[in-house]
Amino acid sequence: MAVPDPFDRATGIRARTIRTLVILALLTAAAPLSVDIYTPSLPQIQDELGGGAWLAEGSVTACLLGIAIGQLIWGPLSDRYGRRPIVLIGAIGWTLASAASAAATTPEVLLAVRVAVGLCGAAGIVVARSIVRDVSDDDRLTGSRIGMLSVVTGIAPVIAPTIGAAIAHVFTWRGDFVTLAVLGALTTAAFALFVPETLPARSASSGAVRALAAALRDRELLGAALSIGLFSIGFYAYIATSAFIVETEYGHSPAVFGAVFATNAAAMLAATLVFRVVVRHAHASVPLGIGLAVSGCSGLALLLVAGIGGPQWLVWTLSAVFAAGAGFVLPAAHSWGQATAVASGAASALTGAFQFFGGVLGSPVTGVIGTTAAHLGALIAVACVLAAGAWMLGRRTPRR
Repeated sequence: MAVPDPFDRATGIRARTIRTLVILALLTAAAPLSVDIYTPSLPQIQDELGGGAWLAEGSVTACLLGIAIGQLIWGPLSDRYGRRPIVLIGAIGWTLASAASAAATTPEVLLAVRVAVGLCGAAGIVVARSIVRDVSDDDRLTGSRIGMLSVVTGIAPVIAPTIGAAIAHVFTWRGDFVTLAVLGALTTAAFALFVPETLPARSASSGAVRALAAALRDRELLGAALSIGLFSIGFYAYIATSAFIVETEYGHSPAVFGAVFATNAAAMLAATLVFRVVVRHAHASVPLGIGLAVSGCSGLALLLVAGIGGPQWLVWTLSAVFAAGAGFVLPAAHSWGQATAVASGAASALTGAFQFFGGVLGSPVTGVIGTTAAHLGALIAVACVLAAGAWMLGRRTPRR
């Protein structure tokens, strides 16, 4: 009888792990893509469905709010009932809600459906991090893998408008939502076929409310959640404001704006790859502090350079530095949350919800203070200082 080759067995495990991570990345990208993919088509949507300027801000905010609240619901439920049923319910709901968005006939219907999209899409985001923790051997491997998922969450809303504009150019704005529905159906099928249940039976929690209450009492987890939530005010303000800065304040074309965003997305991706190396050798709170320092300094420098009318290439460079800092902050905060003693689903729910609650605040705030590079720099600097305060309050001597 032939003896199984250990190398073949190890190769098979590695292949299954990579396949699982790819599927989890798609689940993680789904809801963030939903937030901004249709924003280039908002004028056409308003012309066809009616509704005033409130439709633009309201539909984005509704989706972000749904993602934030949904994570608080789905995360603890996945600790009690398992990862698979929660992901499948959420993914199916997200797919159907995306299809319903394509069929919307009034702005009120579209707004309501966007809330449902956010609520359902949150399941994939929050449970994906818990599955990573379930299948990883230690906190540092968990952090490295969460780094990959977090960059998807961060980059998806950055590239979504470009993708959406290309689709809408060929198929109208409804094609954006049909594309999301097809993506949802394919991802749901892949998850159902290839990702098994990962929650050990002994790990099932006693209740969602109790789990969240325990999460809020954990000082480290609360520090990580507050850090990412406060930072996200500046990060989502950057996403919402960049087009106005490039095209209105500096008078460039949408193509230049696309190049700026592409450069910043590349900087964020590169930083996240570096984070994955760093977190294998240091507690996740360390790269979180580094990322906040880098982002905060870039925001302050942006305020000074834009305020004195400095060169545009330097403004562009500082925005890329900020994006690189985000490539440390976002995965580090989620990794720190997963390294605490709190149940994985509840921990993921808290850091994820705070991130998107920050987005709810950050997206419209620049409309109040002004959509200029100087105002954005000031907001980023303040958000990072506040986030650093939360980081210091939550940080303890790392457990080994």
